[in-house]
Amino acid sequence: MEESRLPLEHLVYSEAAMLELLGIEKETLDDLRREKDFPAVRLTTRARVYLADEVLAWLKKQARR
Repeated sequence: MEESRLPLEHLVYSEAAMLELLGIEKETLDDLRREKDFPAVRLTTRARVYLADEVLAWLKKQARR
């Protein structure tokens, strides 16, 4: 299936979904964003979403280290 035809929920993840998907605590995700440049899109001062393709690219980059 082409990426452009996937439903939005398969391309953009909420913070809660990202925590569940990665199996980590919120504090760990916060640390990854601050210290390891984990990709996030800030919607408001507290709300963020995560783009699936950027997260996957970041994970692949970490795997090569």
